[in-house]
Amino acid sequence: MKPEDDSDSLKKEGAPWGFWTTTGFSLVIGGTFFGVQALVLGVFAGIALSSNPDLAVAAIVSDLRSNGFFLAVATCVSSPVCIALTILFVRMKRGWSVREYLALRRIERAVLLKWLGFALLLAAFSEVLTVLMGREIVPDFVARAYETASFLPLLWIALVVAAPAFEEVFFRGFLFQGLQHSRVGPVGAVIITSIIFGIIHFQYDAYGMATASAIGLLLGTARLKTASIYPAVVMHSMINFIAVVEAAVL
Repeated sequence: MKPEDDSDSLKKEGAPWGFWTTTGFSLVIGGTFFGVQALVLGVFAGIALSSNPDLAVAAIVSDLRSNGFFLAVATCVSSPVCIALTILFVRMKRGWSVREYLALRRIERAVLLKWLGFALLLAAFSEVLTVLMGREIVPDFVARAYETASFLPLLWIALVVAAPAFEEVFFRGFLFQGLQHSRVGPVGAVIITSIIFGIIHFQYDAYGMATASAIGLLLGTARLKTASIYPAVVMHSMINFIAVVEAAVL
C-alpha cells in the first residue's frame, strides 16, 4: 500500500509549526539534550572526585567525553527525555496527531529493503574512501568509547537503539516536518537537517562530520521519498551497528 504523502496530511490537518517556531522548539530540544548529558556528566565527575579528590575536574571531563560507559548512560537517559519533549511540542499543535506529524507511517517491506540497500552501498563507499585516504576505519573516538564501555550491552543499546530513535524523531520527524512546509521546501529540509546532523557529531574531525552529513542526506531523502521516518530509523540503526561491529573486530 502506497503511503499517504505529506501534502495530503497538510490538507487534512492544517499547517505544522512554522519555520521560526520549529527553530525555537528545536533549540529547546537541543538544549535539553545537552543539558541532560551535562547533568549525567556532573554525576560521573562527582563520583570520580569522591573516590579521588586529587583529580583535576578538567581532566575528568576530558576523559569522560570519550568514555563509553558515560556516553552510553548519557545517551540512554537523554534520548527518551528529548523524545518525550518532542512529542509534547507536537501535541501543542492543534489538528495534528503525533503519528502524522512525525511521519510514523508503516511502509512496505520491499521499500524498506531497498533503502537498506542504499545505506549499505553508502557505508561500503565510505569504508573504501576511508582506506584510500589512509585513515583508520575505526575513528579514535569510537575505539576509545568501545574500550571504556564497561558494560557493552548498554553501549549497543545506546548506539543502535536510543540514539537513532531520538535523532530520527527529531531530525527527520519534527524538524523536517516544520522545514519542508516553510519557504525552504522539501529539498531545503533535506539539506538543512543533513548539515545540522553533521555538525552535532563534533566529536569527530571534519572528515567524520562530512561523512555524517552525507548519511544525513541519504536519511533525509528516504524520509522525503517514503513520507515515513521508519526507513531512516532502521538505516541509522544499521549504520551504527556496523560501526560498533567494526570497533569490536578491529
